[in-house]
Amino acid sequence: MKIGELSQRTGLPASTIRYYENQGLLTRAPRSQNGYRDYADDALHRLHAVRVSQSLGFTLQTIRGFFAGDGPCDYGRVLTQIAKRTRELEIEQAALDAQRENLLALRDAVERSIGGGQRIECGLPLPQ
Repeated sequence: MKIGELSQRTGLPASTIRYYENQGLLTRAPRSQNGYRDYADDALHRLHAVRVSQSLGFTLQTIRGFFAGDGPCDYGRVLTQIAKRTRELEIEQAALDAQRENLLALRDAVERSIGGGQRIECGLPLPQ
């Protein structure tokens, strides 16, 4: 299929498809006699895998490592990266939880100061 059809079927701009091809995320498509790229149906599956992986927070470099060159997916690498990404998300979630708790405590302090007349500046208690 030509790049326009692949673009339409994947929802990706042709420029993105060419970029992915240049970055080694997509097998280089052979050219037809008229010079147009001629993508196989496998390109649809590969592009879908790239998009899903990106939506899960994987970098293009990491996604490139999921595949054995132009070959199939390396499941061992994928599992390793899933474990790593899961740990990263757990750390991010813990940081967000702590930030939320601090915001709620600050909100409570501001609300108390409004009712109690304690001077605050922009929601932050003044140093003693």
